[in-house]
Amino acid sequence: MEGSWVKCLIFVLVGAAVLVPPVCNALITDETEGEEFMKELDVRYSYECNLEMVARWEYITDVEDPDKEQVANEAAVRYMSFKGEAAVNASEYAYEGFTDTELYRRFRFLSKQGPGALDDASLTEYKNLQANMETIYSTATICDYYNPTQCDLQLEPDVEAIMATSEDWDELRYVWEEWRDKSGKLMRDDYIRFVELSNQAATLDGFVDTGEYWLNGYTVTQREADEFTGGDSLSQEEFRQMVDAVWTQVSEQLYKKVHAYVRMRLQDVYPGKIDPTGPIPSHILGNMWAQEWGNIARFVMPFPEMPTFDITDSMVENGWDIQQMFDAAEDFFKSLDLFPMTQTFWDKSVINQTAWGKTIVCHASAEDFCLGPGSEDFRIKMCTEVNMEDLVTVHHEMGHIEYFMAYRNQPHVFRDSANPGFHEAIGDLIALSVSTPQHLENILGLTPSRRDKAPDSKYTDDEKRDLNFLMKMALDKIAFLPFGYLIDKYRWGVFDGSITSENLNAGWWNLRESLQGVSPPEGVRGEEFFDPGAKYHVPANVPYIRYFVSFIVQFQFHKRLCEAAGHTGPLFSCDIYNNQDAGLILRTAMEKGFSEPWPKVLSELGGSSDMDPQPIIDYFQPLIAFLEEELLINGQCIGWGRNTENTENPENTESTPEETTSIGETTTEAGTTLAPEDRAKEDMERMDVNMTLMVQEATEIDWKYYTNVTDENADAASAAWTRVGEVYKSWYDEVIKAYPEYETFEDEALKRQFRLQQNLGTSALEPDDLTEHNEAVVSMTTIYTNKLCPYDNKDCNEEEDGIPIDDLEQLMGTLEDYDELLYYWKRWREVSGKKMIGDFKKYVQMENKAADLNGFEDAGMMWVEPYAEGNYTGADFKDEIASLWEQVKPLYEKLHAYVLHFLKEKYGDDIKKKDIIPAHLLGNMWAQSWENLYDLVKPFPEVNITDITEDLENYVTDVRQMFLIAEDFFTSLDLYKMGDDFRNNTLYEAPDDRDVICHASAWDFFTVENDPLDGHFRIKMCTNKTQEDFIVIHHEMGHTEYQMAYSIPTEERPIIFRNGANPGFHEAIGDTIALSVSNPAHLKKISELLRSGIFNDTIEGQVEDEWMQEVPENDDFEYKERINFLMKIALAKVAFLPFAYLLDEWRWDLFHNGDDDYNRQWWEKRISVQGIYPPVNRYPTQDFDPGSKYHVPAGVPYVRYFVAHILQFQFHERLCSLRDGVEDPTDVVDCDIYNSTTAGAALKDMLRLGASEPWHKQLGDFLKSDGNMSASALLSYFEPLDEYLTEFLKNNTIEPGWGEYDVDDFMDTEPAEIPATVPIVVGCILGVMVLVVLVAYFIGRNKQKKKAKKLVSGAKSTSGDDQMEMQKGQGQLNTGFVDADAEKGGGAGDSGSGGGDGGSGGGD
Repeated sequence: MEGSWVKCLIFVLVGAAVLVPPVCNALITDETEGEEFMKELDVRYSYECNLEMVARWEYITDVEDPDKEQVANEAAVRYMSFKGEAAVNASEYAYEGFTDTELYRRFRFLSKQGPGALDDASLTEYKNLQANMETIYSTATICDYYNPTQCDLQLEPDVEAIMATSEDWDELRYVWEEWRDKSGKLMRDDYIRFVELSNQAATLDGFVDTGEYWLNGYTVTQREADEFTGGDSLSQEEFRQMVDAVWTQVSEQLYKKVHAYVRMRLQDVYPGKIDPTGPIPSHILGNMWAQEWGNIARFVMPFPEMPTFDITDSMVENGWDIQQMFDAAEDFFKSLDLFPMTQTFWDKSVINQTAWGKTIVCHASAEDFCLGPGSEDFRIKMCTEVNMEDLVTVHHEMGHIEYFMAYRNQPHVFRDSANPGFHEAIGDLIALSVSTPQHLENILGLTPSRRDKAPDSKYTDDEKRDLNFLMKMALDKIAFLPFGYLIDKYRWGVFDGSITSENLNAGWWNLRESLQGVSPPEGVRGEEFFDPGAKYHVPANVPYIRYFVSFIVQFQFHKRLCEAAGHTGPLFSCDIYNNQDAGLILRTAMEKGFSEPWPKVLSELGGSSDMDPQPIIDYFQPLIAFLEEELLINGQCIGWGRNTENTENPENTESTPEETTSIGETTTEAGTTLAPEDRAKEDMERMDVNMTLMVQEATEIDWKYYTNVTDENADAASAAWTRVGEVYKSWYDEVIKAYPEYETFEDEALKRQFRLQQNLGTSALEPDDLTEHNEAVVSMTTIYTNKLCPYDNKDCNEEEDGIPIDDLEQLMGTLEDYDELLYYWKRWREVSGKKMIGDFKKYVQMENKAADLNGFEDAGMMWVEPYAEGNYTGADFKDEIASLWEQVKPLYEKLHAYVLHFLKEKYGDDIKKKDIIPAHLLGNMWAQSWENLYDLVKPFPEVNITDITEDLENYVTDVRQMFLIAEDFFTSLDLYKMGDDFRNNTLYEAPDDRDVICHASAWDFFTVENDPLDGHFRIKMCTNKTQEDFIVIHHEMGHTEYQMAYSIPTEERPIIFRNGANPGFHEAIGDTIALSVSNPAHLKKISELLRSGIFNDTIEGQVEDEWMQEVPENDDFEYKERINFLMKIALAKVAFLPFAYLLDEWRWDLFHNGDDDYNRQWWEKRISVQGIYPPVNRYPTQDFDPGSKYHVPAGVPYVRYFVAHILQFQFHERLCSLRDGVEDPTDVVDCDIYNSTTAGAALKDMLRLGASEPWHKQLGDFLKSDGNMSASALLSYFEPLDEYLTEFLKNNTIEPGWGEYDVDDFMDTEPAEIPATVPIVVGCILGVMVLVVLVAYFIGRNKQKKKAKKLVSGAKSTSGDDQMEMQKGQGQLNTGFVDADAEKGGGAGDSGSGGGDGGSGGGD
């Protein structure tokens, strides 16, 4: 292949470089040759593009010179031919196989010929047709309405000025119609032929039609996705669906309300001429195309007496000229540390048509002359006038120039915006700041015109000003959106033939009415007209969806940059002028040009990889509230035609039910009315689809953060979940609140969806209260990240040399020195809980206020509401938990007495009390699980229980093999295999090239697939070759099996049902599996399997479904081994139960009673329930020891872990009975359900239900019982240990339990003078976490992200990310992952090992 690229690309210089098609017989696979080809082609592209741009510039700045038009057309044809031939040559390379992704992308886009795919004759015809249509448009003139002999009125500035200023209905109608007669009508036939040629070119280029070709730049191939976007590809159809979903949300929440308000106000201007429930005649909206309505602001301003925000008069009064407008724009960009304009820009731009003296195409444009690296030639062409509108346009066009300059050093194909909408968005982004009243007055010194004051109203002047400003912005931004969408939606239809040439005009007006709610001035427009041709972008063949994209993403950009600039206050008031932090983010994104897929750039510049309408809705939120109130007060309908909804004020009834459609009904296409239940079902389905997409996106962003810990990814994840909460709040208001009668519905699944989402949680709070609540939690969780000095260096710099809680847990699990343990125990409470008392009081107050707003007696009742169903109340649940505790208490008391006996032997007189235990000696910072004491209290020290760690280290060559063994466990039960996404994208080990959060967790990405194998489910885990992690894998995969099971059938599993039956179920499932896997007999079989050499040759190994049967079954456990095993499990699980019970019982009591002696009540509970006491006396109010446990400052309910610890033994016992075919299995300790398809079938049936049925029903159906929780299974499991403990205590004359103690004996008198503590408020408040997850969960995650550097590769988090809250009371929409706090080897819990609360998996 030597020199083949030369043979395949021959440049012949004949005035300009022309490509000669190659004569190669096979695709070129040599990547080095491809690189050389691209280097040469890049040079030629710049040269040819520059020639075309120069000729084009000469023409568009002098359109009346026919010679220049001909030269421009010839240059355009030549450039098109060049691109076509270059594309043909590029297609001779097998670039799909190139390893360099950048090179692959260059070939991918340069191998598309566009119109250049046409033969010479067709291409010439194509360009001539386009040039003719553009000429018709640019030279069209009309006659004056009042002076018919004056027929030289051009579109700009004459015709547009009339449309903007006239109030004469007839004049506006005349001008509107005349312009269409002189433009679009004359090009109808040309356009039909043009479409034929355009589609022909697209087909030759491998596309179905031109619409598909146009959207190619928005697509992301799977290869690009794998490299840049975490595996998420994007097709043309998916992009269209994204756009449609965005528009639907903005239309329903904002546009239709603006439309209704404008229609109402225009009825006063044109009385009797506007249908109050119909579309608005398009000629009276202040713009030739009704695409922007800013020119009618004078009619529709909420408070016309306030400043108009049009600073045109002030500009004139202050002597502004065109140059000063451009200077002001340049100053803005320079203030962000962006680029100054070049000298060539100032010398060659045409910004004043009068001074230029020639007729130009007045449509403002920015031009890049394609010279590439080091280029100085960038220009603007604009018929500038001294007014506010053009001032904003100047900033917009200069934004394009900034983008040109930022990416000029990229290869030619990447010298473009990330997608076509980004170019438009950058300029508009700046305009969002420039348009603020603060910028106009404080920076530019321009004062809006003022009017006479009106009488006082309920709004302050500041509120009036803000609402007027937002209305002005909405008239430009929101009014534009449907037009920005429909003009390409129309052309997509023309290109694909769904809009035929016989219905060109009808198709146009159908979309304009249905999407935009506007109509022609007088009835139906016939097919002799071609009204879309009256808009420049149609004859010029410029795709338009970029403008819609721009108007959405610019608000995403704005929000992101405002956050970077440290802006506080409403989003609409933000001005990023002079902020170089914001400028750096902007410049970095612009410099990438088109070199990376746009979703990646969007995630960096806009905080999300998808277009997100929430920032634009947030921006206009005060206006939305105003519009809703005004429309209600005035009894106005929202929408038009069949889509109208009545917002009539009951006190202003003028129409009958027959005349309008009530908000409780909806009208179908056929004109029939849906019943409330049917409408509720439709609304709920829309809500589910939207929220599923939102949660999918947020979960993907979250995964990116957890598997690549950077500040940028952390911010993106927090922002994504904030948006989920905000969007959910909107849907809650629109759907959940709209059907208070839902209990009367017949559809049980629909009723359940409403039931699960009734409680708004803390989002019911007023904004100020919610802020106070969130600030308190942020402050407390930030305090929780404090460090303390080591025992042997108590005067250290805590920030630099201090020990964080993660390391403290390790120390508490391994140290044995009484005094050293005491130091760490006491000091941790001083640097954590004690510092957050003030915040916690605010938190309690706000939680109770939220509970009251939600109709609960107190926050404790709100917290347990997820367990309530039917006649079973939250109070019943509390009683059941108390009863369960009483059932297990005797076993715990024996374990307690047994452990105390050995602690006394070790510590002697240091233990001051005879029957209760000092809290710091139990191997855990909170004495919540005691497994780290196993070696001390081991019943038979000479007998070791099975540990396969050494075998894993010796025989496992890749940790993925441990996952394969776990998968085999589940498939042996006839549960699910892991799908391709799991295998390819699970994080198995800590990578070397980036930081990750290693805390094991199972993730559901909420894909909607009919086969779970096609869904996206993953585990994130930094796996070590240890028995502990081997069992963790099974625990996590148990979560994954649950997630896969309840993902189908898709039509019956809305996202609200894709969750555990109650908050304890998910943990219980993982722990249930671990009870079999941690069984010593099972582990011995695993050991034999590993030693058999199963993984000697391949990663996949030879794991077969029947492998367990190849290993001879062991005899029953030796008694001593069994007792040791049960002891280790009990230290994790039984010891955990009282802590899991009392932590929430303590909070329930303080929520109910309102007492603030928190610490006294805490220790009263711990002494009486758990039998432990503080090793040093505490203060009843100034100390706050419960705050030393993460779940208290984070506000995470804890009783779910108690529930999980009870349920897992009930589940295990039932599965064992199914395995053995007996009603009451006698030896559940020995039970291993591996290979029991009978057990697996029953388990699968329950898992599939998710949250779709009440948990009591699910539990009863599974257990074949009354559906109640019971401790009998747990007690049966530990019966051999119970007997051993009873005998041991008897032989040592030890009485289990403890006496009554007065808690005040453990309290010191408060100091007379209490020094003030200053809460440290760090970070941003996380927005409204509405019914999606507990607010504190996300705040806790922010805290975790601050700690990320300490939780990376090789370390497991013990106090960080909690499993997401699945409470009904705080919302049941799931996040993407279950943070399982996994089952540890043989029951090793979180102490020392970094596992979860409650030991062998039970924990948080």
